[in-house]
Amino acid sequence: MLEADYLVVGAGAMGMAFVDEIITQQPSARLILVERRGKPGGHWNDAYPFVSLHQPAAYYGVNSEKFGEGGGALATGAEVLGYFDRVMRKLLRTGRLQFFPLCDYQGEGRFVSLVDGTQHQVKVRKKVVDASYMKVEVPATKPPAYEVAEDAELVPPNGLAGLEAPHEGYVIVGSGKTGMDACLFLLDRGVEPGRIRWIMPNDAWLLDRDNVEPGAVIRRGQHLEVQCLAESRTLREYYESLERHGRLIRLDPEVWPTKWRCATVNHRELERLRSIEHIVRMGRVKRIERDQVLLDEGTIQTGPGWLHVDCTADGLAKRPVLPVFDGDRITLQSVFMCQQVFSAALIAHVECKYANDERKNQLTRVVPHPEFPVDNVTASATSMGNLVAWGTELRGWLRGSRLFILHHEPLMGLISMTFRTRKHIAQIEEAVSAILADHRSRQQGSRKTTQ
Repeated sequence: MLEADYLVVGAGAMGMAFVDEIITQQPSARLILVERRGKPGGHWNDAYPFVSLHQPAAYYGVNSEKFGEGGGALATGAEVLGYFDRVMRKLLRTGRLQFFPLCDYQGEGRFVSLVDGTQHQVKVRKKVVDASYMKVEVPATKPPAYEVAEDAELVPPNGLAGLEAPHEGYVIVGSGKTGMDACLFLLDRGVEPGRIRWIMPNDAWLLDRDNVEPGAVIRRGQHLEVQCLAESRTLREYYESLERHGRLIRLDPEVWPTKWRCATVNHRELERLRSIEHIVRMGRVKRIERDQVLLDEGTIQTGPGWLHVDCTADGLAKRPVLPVFDGDRITLQSVFMCQQVFSAALIAHVECKYANDERKNQLTRVVPHPEFPVDNVTASATSMGNLVAWGTELRGWLRGSRLFILHHEPLMGLISMTFRTRKHIAQIEEAVSAILADHRSRQQGSRKTTQ
């Protein structure tokens, strides 16, 4: 039998950020952290060896421990794991955290060791915290959703780092950030673009990473996103405006993207990806055979010397929205678009600052991870609304939180951004209603035409 104020399930980035904030703000709190893997870091333990952060390390990790070289510098997967190991050791030294790796949480305060089967029961004095709800899937832990012939060679991206001989060609399956990483890995190691076939079921809108570098967010026009949304009345208008103002970019100027997943690239990476001539836009893969790939809308020929790389796992799937605060349970979810780790720390701060669940949930309106372009509309609007609410009540904490992207901006820029958002909030609400109504009307018209 164990006792703790908080029982936290999941030692990934969100779980670590939550635990760090609670330990910082509640000097008497005792926590138990349960994790199925052998060490902290969540999906980073399973990711491909050449993975790196897609956004600057300056606002990743936990609030109490700086990370990265500063500025727009990223960090490798190995550096991320080393960072979380260092943070874990620091938190354990407080004597207020107990960490149980290789344990499976079974509900009702019970968990069991995956090594020796020991059963543990926790008396939870305050809350059970689900830090695994927004779990990230990677290709190495999820089998592909299509058929693969026995004589066809298929590997997850992890397999690229262990190649023992060159292949005649490479087929990259998946158009998300993992697929981009796999293509860049091959190109940066001298593979000619003509030897790559990139299967892209859906093009996606991409974030220009230069726009989110610490200290450059306001200078490079973050306020324009408020303006673009407030002035648009259709989804196409909104994205054309974002693209015109340099807020979003796309791989092919001639192809209208149908996905929005917060993937980021810089201009060098974009030009490298554009060098790949054989981009296959024929739907999803149905079956991979030794010398061909069968897709929804056709077939491409390959050969027995080709290596297929599966990059199709849905890294951050959109999950149903749950109340963040629900009695004796906290479910960690994103409350600012594509900023999950910051969101976990803010939720911990709100837990410490307020007593009423209704007020807590008002300050932590959930922003589901986007998948389609229309999701960006609601996700942006909710994020902006949350920012306005926080600017009134949580301004001091936000200014001191290194995980908050605007923490790294000049104070006057932060004040100006909050003021602009508050000023246009009514226009934003009106624009969102108009865009969503137009989108629904177009969908209904499309369905009638199909029928």
